Amino acid sequence: MSPAPSRRATVVTDELRDRGFTVEAENWASIARGGSTGVVGVDAPLAVVPLRNGNPLTVVSAIANAAHEGQVPLLVTDPRLEAEIEPILSDPFLLRGERAGGREFFPVEDRIRLSDDSYACVGATGAMEWFENSGSTDDPPLVLRVGGETVATLDSVGGLACPGPSVSAFQYSYARGDDGQFRVFANGEAVGRYPGVSAMRADGFRPVSLPLVPEHHVRDHGRLARATTVATVGSDGTVSYRSFR
Repeated sequence: MSPAPSRRATVVTDELRDRGFTVEAENWASIARGGSTGVVGVDAPLAVVPLRNGNPLTVVSAIANAAHEGQVPLLVTDPRLEAEIEPILSDPFLLRGERAGGREFFPVEDRIRLSDDSYACVGATGAMEWFENSGSTDDPPLVLRVGGETVATLDSVGGLACPGPSVSAFQYSYARGDDGQFRVFANGEAVGRYPGVSAMRADGFRPVSLPLVPEHHVRDHGRLARATTVATVGSDGTVSYRSFR
C-alpha cells in the first residue's frame, strides 16, 4: 500500500537530508537548500510539495506557487500518481496537446464568470475541448468544442480575463437568484430554474470548465517552473527522481 501524502513527503525530505540538503518548513511547503544540483539540475531551493491528487489545476497551482517564490517544484507522488500527472508535465508542458492550429488546453474545475456576473454553461453532451485556432495570427481565437461541435469562440485566451467574456459569447449562462434557485438563460431569457447544479445537469445544462492556460498561472520564473521534478516514493520506501524537461 502506498503511504499517505504527508508520509511520502517525510520520506523525501529525509532522503534529501541524506543528500546534504538542509530542509526547513516555510509557510506552505518544506524547502530544501544547499544540496546537490543533480536532483533537479538547477541551482535553486526546492519546494517539496506532496500531491494529493493528479488534477491539472492541483498540479499547476503547486508549480506556480513554488516558482513564484523562486523555488523549483519537487512534486511528491507514488507510482500511480506519477503516471497520472505524466501527461500534464510532459511536452507540451502544462498543455493537453498541440496541433497545427495552436495549443490544446486541459479543462479544469474552475468556472467561467461572464461580464454580467453570471456563469457560462452549455446544453450539449460530450467532452469539452478547448483549443486555439491560430491560422496566421499571433493572438489566436480560443475555441470551445463540445461533443465535436463548436459552441463558443473567444477572440483569444485574453478574453478569459476580468471582467470576463461577454454573455453573448455563449449560448447559455446561469446565475443564482435571490430565492437561491439557479436560472439558466438563453439570449437574456430564462429557460429553466433549478434548486442546484445537479438538477441543471440532470436537465442537460453543464457549467463550462475553464481552460488551463499556462501563462495565466505561471506568471514569473518560468525557468524554475519548467524544471519541475517528480519525487516518487515506492512501496518499499525508495525515492526516485524524474525531470520532464
